[in-house]
Amino acid sequence: MYRRRRRSEREIAFSFDSFLDLVANVVGIIIRLILVAWVGARTYTGLTQPPPRREHNTSPTTDEPVLSTAREQKTLEQVRRQLAEAQSALLAHLEKQEQLSGRHAEAVRRLAALDEERRRLSDEAMILQTSGQQDEVERRQAELSLQEIRRRTERLVQEMEAVRKLPSLQRTLTYRTPVAQALQSEELQFECGRGRVTFLDVEALLREVRQRLQAKGEQLRSTWEVEDDTGPVGAFRLHYAIARQRGLLDSVVGSTTPDARADFSYGLAGWVAVPVRPDRGEALDAALRPGSEFRRIIDALDPKQTAVTFWVYPDSFALYRQLRDYCLTRDIVVAGRPLPEGIPMASSRSGTASLGQ
Repeated sequence: MYRRRRRSEREIAFSFDSFLDLVANVVGIIIRLILVAWVGARTYTGLTQPPPRREHNTSPTTDEPVLSTAREQKTLEQVRRQLAEAQSALLAHLEKQEQLSGRHAEAVRRLAALDEERRRLSDEAMILQTSGQQDEVERRQAELSLQEIRRRTERLVQEMEAVRKLPSLQRTLTYRTPVAQALQSEELQFECGRGRVTFLDVEALLREVRQRLQAKGEQLRSTWEVEDDTGPVGAFRLHYAIARQRGLLDSVVGSTTPDARADFSYGLAGWVAVPVRPDRGEALDAALRPGSEFRRIIDALDPKQTAVTFWVYPDSFALYRQLRDYCLTRDIVVAGRPLPEGIPMASSRSGTASLGQ
């Protein structure tokens, strides 16, 4: 058995199907009343009198049909009155239904407007809630940033106080007197150019030259000088010349072709360092950092046996002074050889020796 659900009391649901059913029922009732009245009027005959006695006057009376017609008229008037009342009731009911329909349409419109307003207010509330959450997040981030700044400031103040309490560190550089002398010890050479320092491994390059020296001697039987290039070592290679020494008679006669049968001596006449890498060398910070190529070479030197020569170009004098000061802290003899821009590092038999301080 199904339980009837309680209808919601919030609003009266209006249905055109129910309205049409009600109209059909009222019209059916009216039709039935009309039919009943019509059938009753047709079948009604009034009160019948017993047949008259024969002994009396047998002629029919004229009052009976009149009485029957009056009663039919009265019944018909009652039916008409009932029909009029039913029609008035139907019209009143229809007018009431129209009023209810108008009220229902107005209620539907108001309900739609209220629903639209509710959605708009819900969207605005969602936007305001999202904006409030973003403001809250930004406020918390700002608070965290301020707290981080305060912590860093306190930490820096503590570090500064700790630094102030440390004893002052002073480094004393002992510069040699400005009296230079020719270097007589082993010599290491560096290029200072483009703000970078590069090691020139002259010893390794000359070792290759000495290995080829005997073969060059055979070529010198028919010429005074032979030129050649070494392979690259580090960032440089050498372009060198092997020359045959001229005798006294050769200088006087001035022959362009030497005597192939005469005994002669020969040796390295000079060399020019040719760079093979444009990105060579280390900057000042990298060169003075522990573990750099410059520090690895300098820190391994014996100051009593080895000196250092810097070939310095005009754009790197500041670099040279910093590197010189570092070498002087280790008591290493330093020589500086300025070079004009575009002139390569070179050495010759008739050149000058480096002067160290």
